[in-house]
Amino acid sequence: MSGRRLVFLNNQGLAAVGGGISILRALTADLARDHDIAVISDERPSGAAFAEHQIPPFDPPRDARWRFKPWLKARHLARALDPALLRDADVVVAMDAHFAPALRALKPRRLVHLSLSCTTRQEFFGTPGSTAWWYAAQYALLERALARQADAIIVASAMHRREMERFAGCAGRPINVFNPVFPVLQTPQHAARDLHFVAIGRITPVKNLRALIPVLRHLPGMRLALLGEGDDPAPLQRLAEQAGVADRIEWVGAVGDPTPWLDRAQLLLHPSRYESFGMVVQEAMRRGTVPVVFAQGRGRMNAATDLVAHDASGLHVDYDDPDAAAAAIVALLAAPARLARMSDAARAAAAERDRFDYVAGFRDLLARVEAKR
Repeated sequence: MSGRRLVFLNNQGLAAVGGGISILRALTADLARDHDIAVISDERPSGAAFAEHQIPPFDPPRDARWRFKPWLKARHLARALDPALLRDADVVVAMDAHFAPALRALKPRRLVHLSLSCTTRQEFFGTPGSTAWWYAAQYALLERALARQADAIIVASAMHRREMERFAGCAGRPINVFNPVFPVLQTPQHAARDLHFVAIGRITPVKNLRALIPVLRHLPGMRLALLGEGDDPAPLQRLAEQAGVADRIEWVGAVGDPTPWLDRAQLLLHPSRYESFGMVVQEAMRRGTVPVVFAQGRGRMNAATDLVAHDASGLHVDYDDPDAAAAAIVALLAAPARLARMSDAARAAAAERDRFDYVAGFRDLLARVEAKR
């Protein structure tokens, strides 16, 4: 595949933060050594050493058409995407199902669907009320359309594969499970941990950060650092003020490197309702920060529970029951020897997963895709 032209399609660009961008950044940085790379997204170029193109942003409807926002965005991309950007591409890597109609019209030579999550299910768990059904149905159609066109499909976990088989029409299709783990340059620190908790995630309903507020009420005197961008943080801050815990939350916002906070914190609180893998959980475990993840149950689907062995390398708790979640956290922090054993077990489990070479697996997949034709 040396010297081939690869085009990546995603909603976010390289200047953003988050798990999907970590994957995009790692792949493009490595592949740019011997490929002609281009990234096409909704966002302004980041200044990378290869081509970046911004699609005119989608203006979501503010009237009754809001129910059709996913399909309207897909239609917008089909109209706005310049066919010339894909015309000479040897392989197009689509990370966003909104591009399905555009790709159906443009018919790239080879197409890889790098699925960051089963969007159908993510929207179902993360969108309030009846809107969840409207959005999930549209994403099911978009994901099925993209999967049908793809020469290869990549997912992040076994749970993600099952979700795609069930909801994106991928049953019977060969699906490649690539755990998104990448080499870490920073050496884990063993300094005293002067922060009780850290939480990392986009401020969106699916990440469920609001569930931390009632839990924190049951943890008097304990402090939380909250890292992430996304929706307006004001409603979450008001909720914390009403609960009387705002002064115990450090509102950090978006950061490119969360390791300083992970190295300070004893526990990672991770109440996400939907995760296709849980990159931040893996990142915390590398640092010996013990993760407390949302246990599987009604109203959530969380692959992070597969990363964490309950009561061995972390805890599974019910964040919908703040009393019980807080009690489990208090019991762990009150037993330093148990916490130290979990920290060591978390490091060991993360190190075992780190044996997988994501970029090498992706390169091998590209070679196999090319060999098919």
